[in-house]
Amino acid sequence: MKLVINEKLIKKNKTIGQVTTFASLAVLAVGLVFAFGKDMTRILYSYVALIVGFVLSQVGMYFSTRFGRSPRFDELFTGVFEKLRHDYTFYVFSSPVPYLLLGPCAIWVPIPLTASGKISYENGKWKQQGGNFMMKVFGQEGIGRPVQEINANTAMIRKYLAEKGIPEEEQPPIKHIMVVLMKNTMIGEISEAPIPVVNLEDLKRSIRRVDRDECEAPLTEEQIARLTAALNDYSKKNS
Repeated sequence: MKLVINEKLIKKNKTIGQVTTFASLAVLAVGLVFAFGKDMTRILYSYVALIVGFVLSQVGMYFSTRFGRSPRFDELFTGVFEKLRHDYTFYVFSSPVPYLLLGPCAIWVPIPLTASGKISYENGKWKQQGGNFMMKVFGQEGIGRPVQEINANTAMIRKYLAEKGIPEEEQPPIKHIMVVLMKNTMIGEISEAPIPVVNLEDLKRSIRRVDRDECEAPLTEEQIARLTAALNDYSKKNS
């Protein structure tokens, strides 16, 4: 497996996470000081500071979770993909979507799933049972909107490749797969889910099985060369 990674972007976003986290603590501290005042103006300032501090903390948590912690999401994926054959290339923040794996038959887009508890898909809806209530309230351990994310990712990839001279009819299939990254996450009933859900340790096996058993039209050397050139051009322009 070949790896193309935007280290510059990762470093920048890590810094953003650190700065916004410290800024949120400072703003919340100021708001706490104002809250003890009897002046209504100072109390109003405290409410404003609490709101601003909360927003900054959410931004800091978002960037810190994805770029500041080790192993990062991409490092977990890389650890799994590194044993794939040489005809796979993993693009990390170097393509129209955060994570993109170009294989011999399709484009794979792994979606990190950090929701805790039991995840299932029933009656056309995603369900999450259990998990950390406060983290769900703050939007850090929710399922999100996978279908909307899939549609958005597909549209961005299709549009970019078309702009690089590869019409949609010549583009490979785009396959998404949700990957459980939390040890306290259980996979429930997902047989009717619109997107497969796998544990991290099963990710490589799942991709190789699909590419081996369900690939009706492997990409030609010319197609792979065009796709690689287009994605490498994106990487160069955004690194």
